[in-house]
Amino acid sequence: VLAQRSLRSLRNEMPAFDYWDINEILSEQQEVSVKANHDIVGAGLLYPSSVGSKQKDLREGAKVTVPYWLAQGLVRRHTMELVPPDIYSRSTQEDLKTDPLVCRLGDKSQYYFEVGMKIACVTHNQNLQEVLMNGLKARWAEIVNQIGKLGVVRSHYSSIEGWVSQFPNTFTAVEQEMYSGGREAEAHFKQWSESFSSYQIQPSQVAEVPASQVKRRRFGY
Repeated sequence: VLAQRSLRSLRNEMPAFDYWDINEILSEQQEVSVKANHDIVGAGLLYPSSVGSKQKDLREGAKVTVPYWLAQGLVRRHTMELVPPDIYSRSTQEDLKTDPLVCRLGDKSQYYFEVGMKIACVTHNQNLQEVLMNGLKARWAEIVNQIGKLGVVRSHYSSIEGWVSQFPNTFTAVEQEMYSGGREAEAHFKQWSESFSSYQIQPSQVAEVPASQVKRRRFGY
C-alpha cells in the first residue's frame, strides 16, 4: 500500500519543482545536451570555454551541454531541443523493461527516475515515462519484499539468486531512502516490542504425570 501511494505521488509530483526540496535542486544539476533551434544572440557563453571566448552567439544546430534546470526553460520556450542522455537510450530502456532488478541505476544517476520523468515530461515522451514507472514499480516491490525479510538470517545465495544480495548496490537515492526507512522502522518496532515484560507460562501439572501412573490408571491398578 505504501509503495502504491508513493508511486502515485511520484507520478503526479515528479514533473513539478519544489523550491525548498534540496533533492530537487541536486537532481536538476544533471547535465544534458541541447540543440539550438535557431541563432541565439549572446548565448555563446554556453559553448565550452575554449570556443565561448571567441564566439558570442550560439549558432542554429549547435549542441551544448547544460544543467537540466537551464535546459528545461530553453526547451519550454522552443529555443532549444533537448537530446535525451545516453542513460535513457533505447537500449537502456530495453534493459529496464527486461530485468529492472539488475540494472545498476544508482551508478548512472542517483536521481535516475526523477530526472528521467522530467525529461519525459518536457519532451512529451510517453514511452520513456511508462518504462520508468514500470521499472520503478518492479524495483520498489522487490525492496518491500526484502524489507519484509529483514531479521531473517540467510547467509547463502545460490548462483541463480546472486542478484538478490547485489540488489541494494543498484539503488538510487529515493530507493535507498525507502530501504533505509524500512530497516529503521523494523528496528523501532523491535525496540517497542521488547519494551514489554515477557511472562513465562508455567507448565500444567497434568502434563507432568509420569508415564507409569498413566499405565496403572489405564489398567485399573
